[in-house]
Amino acid sequence: MIFVCELGFVDGAHVPFNAGLLATIRAAFPEEELFFFGAPSHIEELKRQLDLPLAGSVSWTEILPPNPSATYLARFFCELKIIRSLLRILSRGDRRRLLLTSAYPSTLVALKLAMRFRSENINVQVVLHGFLSGVVGKRYRRPIRRFQEMRTALTFLGNSNIQYIVLEEFVRNTLVSHVPTLSGKVEALDHPLSPNEAGSHVNDLDAPVRFGFLGLASESKGFPLFVRLAKEVTAKYGHQAEFHAIGRFPADGTPVPAVGEMGALATKPGVIRMSRADFIHGVRRLAFIILPYEEVCYGLSASGTLLDAIAWEKPVIARSIPIFKSMFEKHGDIGYLFRDEAELRIIVERILQKGDKSHYRRQVLNIRNTRSARTPSALAAFYREICRKQEAARVSAHLSRPSRDPAKHIG
Repeated sequence: MIFVCELGFVDGAHVPFNAGLLATIRAAFPEEELFFFGAPSHIEELKRQLDLPLAGSVSWTEILPPNPSATYLARFFCELKIIRSLLRILSRGDRRRLLLTSAYPSTLVALKLAMRFRSENINVQVVLHGFLSGVVGKRYRRPIRRFQEMRTALTFLGNSNIQYIVLEEFVRNTLVSHVPTLSGKVEALDHPLSPNEAGSHVNDLDAPVRFGFLGLASESKGFPLFVRLAKEVTAKYGHQAEFHAIGRFPADGTPVPAVGEMGALATKPGVIRMSRADFIHGVRRLAFIILPYEEVCYGLSASGTLLDAIAWEKPVIARSIPIFKSMFEKHGDIGYLFRDEAELRIIVERILQKGDKSHYRRQVLNIRNTRSARTPSALAAFYREICRKQEAARVSAHLSRPSRDPAKHIG
């Protein structure tokens, strides 16, 4: 019996990842009962993302996760209630596993408190998909703020029967190096691709060359840099290049510098979240996807946008930060890395000037090979091994505990 629960996202933003993860779990354990708990709208989108046989093999239960804007305490009490209920139900079955597909610091604290009363034979896995503030770099000085950091949550009350899953090997290595007590508690699983999404048609490097920015048009994702690039390049090369921002502005109204200069964008961000179908339609027309993310925000976060690029076979032009550098080291020439704004502009101009179609096709082929390694069927064996290691560790820990039977200590 496997319970999969999404507590971090309520608007469908995590649907592609959850779809890929559910497909991986089903491929790894085809006979297990599989349950998914999430917000009603999230579940509806997730069902549409999966094919009918897979969606029909999952038992779906609607819950009311915390609002994304909830305070730490409000989120904590809501999560504690949900997790306690899930553990209570799980305790009645055999071969029990709870998997949280995302986690805030409050989620981990709520989980650990709930497990102190009901966790003896339940294996728990938590996907750390972002939300890793405080693990690397400076920490808050104020005790209250420090308690709310992910580093505190990861070490609070130990991690008995808890296994953390991160979506890139680089993230695992960095996490363990900064928090050594997590050694043996963190496993890496390549970010699974969503089923039923794959590039059946690949654009060639023809004019106009279309460059894309995907997702949230925020400063931390480098949207102002993308806007400046579009303005400078189109002024110089005219209709040889197009720049498309396929996504939306932050829902909280956070001001984004340079948005007043978006005239050079052929596609501008919206104010509401796009449907997945419209998003894919926009992505398929692109030649390159630009990832100008700031390291301070994305140093330990696997990129769903990068996975969209892999799924639809689009070479990337990414900032040279560790998370992207590790992908290039692992998968070869899948695009270009840049260190600063000047180098980004040079790369884009070189692409327009040379128009090297044979190089572009080699990059696409490398991405196609990368995609093949990240399908749910390809990752199923890796996930089974991760689960086997956790179960072996749980049994070993149980056998090594001192007996509580007083009779065994007499005489």
